[in-house]
Amino acid sequence: MMSRWADLPKELLEMISKRLDSGVDALRFRAVCTSWRCSASLPSFDQEIPPLLLMLPQSNSADAVLLRTTVCRMELVRKDPNSSSLSKSWLVKVGESKYGKLHLLSPLTNKKADAATSLDFLDFKFVRLSKAVFLKWSRRFLVFGINKVVLFPMPASCSNIDEFGMLAIYHEGKLGYWRSGDVHWTLLDDKNFQYDDIIVKKDQFYVIDRWGTVSWIHPSLKVIQYCPSLYGCGAQKNLVESCGDLYVVDRYLDGERRTWEYYEDYNDNYFHSSGSRMQIGPKAVYFRVYKLDEERGNWVYVKSLDDRVFVLGMDCSFSISCREFSGGIGNCIYFVDGDDFAVWGSTAGHVFQLEDRSIEKLAVIPEFSEIFWPPNAGSSTSTNLDVYA
Repeated sequence: MMSRWADLPKELLEMISKRLDSGVDALRFRAVCTSWRCSASLPSFDQEIPPLLLMLPQSNSADAVLLRTTVCRMELVRKDPNSSSLSKSWLVKVGESKYGKLHLLSPLTNKKADAATSLDFLDFKFVRLSKAVFLKWSRRFLVFGINKVVLFPMPASCSNIDEFGMLAIYHEGKLGYWRSGDVHWTLLDDKNFQYDDIIVKKDQFYVIDRWGTVSWIHPSLKVIQYCPSLYGCGAQKNLVESCGDLYVVDRYLDGERRTWEYYEDYNDNYFHSSGSRMQIGPKAVYFRVYKLDEERGNWVYVKSLDDRVFVLGMDCSFSISCREFSGGIGNCIYFVDGDDFAVWGSTAGHVFQLEDRSIEKLAVIPEFSEIFWPPNAGSSTSTNLDVYA
């Protein structure tokens, strides 16, 4: 049977490979056999876009790199189709560097592991759940002062395939647009400097400000209010799509939010002279979740997420069902606080449980971190994994 699949006409294999809309699927396709590998080129879905000249807050410019990643459910493929054992699956973020080399990243912090080991691509299936982009310095991790970035489609009149645009929340709440070749950000709203998050839902771009006002962005870059303001009392808000509905996660903090200049100073002075770690911002103490009732045009307070899990990552927020994974517990929110960047691997992050309103570090409750790869931080498997096509 395998030889029959390997002997499929080259023209048919090329047609199949062109219809694969996921880079990880294309790599699995190439891994089947030599003839399949020759019929499909290496995907470039996560290639680094060349360095950009960005005009950052306070008129500082610097070379930055825009990285694209894919959030996936990584499933272990059963060798024996008659086996009654349940398939194992984990939540990972896949980032690709050059030469077809993949990196498995933390969906929360984008961190890679210390060591690396090879992975047989035929043993795993990758199901794409979400996409994300983030900016980093050429020699450093994050571009401080830019909180959130999403790619924005170019107008139909643009004929240059190398051009692209992006929306960003920068300088602690400004909403801006940048197109390749621009020298400055284009400010989209000169009356509101309190935006918190951007999300793409069914190819539509939505933004939310600190008061809970959700707006959508017209292709002409006009910001149009979408629904009534939430007026939540939390200090930071995230948008999440779950089962086709729009949610707001309102985060309450134990202090004032820090400015981007503070975090940049932290990056340059990672430790005090005494060797103790700096306190890098207020911590979350409580969350409230609201769902938009689009028929009535109002917000509904959500007491339970049932089997759903909300993941509030550095560059994207999304929802998953814990039933689709080997580990993890539903009705909770995964998120990052400032001190999470001191922890490597699948134990970096916190979890808020809606049932008892408790917050715990993933490092102290292993049953919650099992949803991430690797499920056991103390195992011999590397927290970071390199995958070759």
